[in-house]
Amino acid sequence: MRRLPAILLCCALAAPAQAGGVMPWATAADTRSLAPDEKGLWQEADEFDHALERAGKIDSDPALTAYAQRIMDRLYPDFKARLTVRLLDAQQINAFALPNGSVYVNTGLVARFENEAQLATVLAHEGAHFVHRHSLQQAEQVRNAAAFAQVVAMLGVPLVGDLVALSSMFGYSREQEREADVVGYQRLVAAGYSPREAIRTFEHLQAELKAADIKEPFFFASHPKLQERIDSFTQLARDSNGGETGRERFLAATSSMRLRSLEADLAAYRCRQVILVLADPAHRGDYPPEAGYYLGEAYRQCGGAGDLDAAEREFSRMLQTLPKFAPPYRALGLLCLKRGDAARAATLLRRYLELAPDAADRPYVEYYLNSPATPPAADPQPASP
Repeated sequence: MRRLPAILLCCALAAPAQAGGVMPWATAADTRSLAPDEKGLWQEADEFDHALERAGKIDSDPALTAYAQRIMDRLYPDFKARLTVRLLDAQQINAFALPNGSVYVNTGLVARFENEAQLATVLAHEGAHFVHRHSLQQAEQVRNAAAFAQVVAMLGVPLVGDLVALSSMFGYSREQEREADVVGYQRLVAAGYSPREAIRTFEHLQAELKAADIKEPFFFASHPKLQERIDSFTQLARDSNGGETGRERFLAATSSMRLRSLEADLAAYRCRQVILVLADPAHRGDYPPEAGYYLGEAYRQCGGAGDLDAAEREFSRMLQTLPKFAPPYRALGLLCLKRGDAARAATLLRRYLELAPDAADRPYVEYYLNSPATPPAADPQPASP
């Protein structure tokens, strides 16, 4: 069996208490001289960064990455060019920091936020893990065979996937997470952000888990529970007022990414999560009009009591508001076909092909136009706008 890198251990296992003698970095200059053990962790973190890039796991939008990096630099100006934000092209609700200062935030998490202050809350928290050298503290405490065996037993996919998954499942110790909460909160306030948005950040996660019917996610297995963290931030922010939310900047910078996130959720059959976001009028206004199509697809995909009626309402509304937007014609046509309304389905599907003559699914649609009485055998994937 291959040797398990130290970075995998330090990111994967939760330690019961902080290691003594590991002092936080004061500035980025402190990181220029590393002890041998810590240098090894950094080298393995660098290798992991390169592996993710080669695997095509990093979001390719340079403007969005630059936007997130500006937030980090505002939070940690004394660690500028040392803390590096990378957006991971993944829908899971997750973020994590590596020993070398690489901070990864999943695009699926970013897409759930309402403003810049909420994203800043996560970046401030993960930056605190680096500044306080929590990875080194973890590595100094992982010294028993049982812990080693626990991680080895979970291997079985390529190392890149292992490290991402294990970071999500275990994270740092409860004490280190609380320390990162406090330090991150202090950075958030010092940077001029609204501290009350930190509470909303974790409320978003709680709502997501409820929508997905997840009782206790792996990511929080060794972290303070969500309600505990909400209570903690409520206490921290009890006397705080004002501060910036950065809502307009955030919506402008993340607009295309949030639409891509909706599409990815539907492709993964995460329909309840999409409904959670778009059925809320407060969130719906944050998206362009095309988002109504994704909401209709989410209702159609879920297919529960009343869902198909809700899907038909959304698709019909889209035909009124965006009459030259092709995907709703296809979606509503297939829905009518499934319900046995072949005549209306044919009209809608023909209009879809008129608006999208080069559609990749043209043979599929033409098949059902030639066989209008035959309902689809399987739930088709939504058309890409």
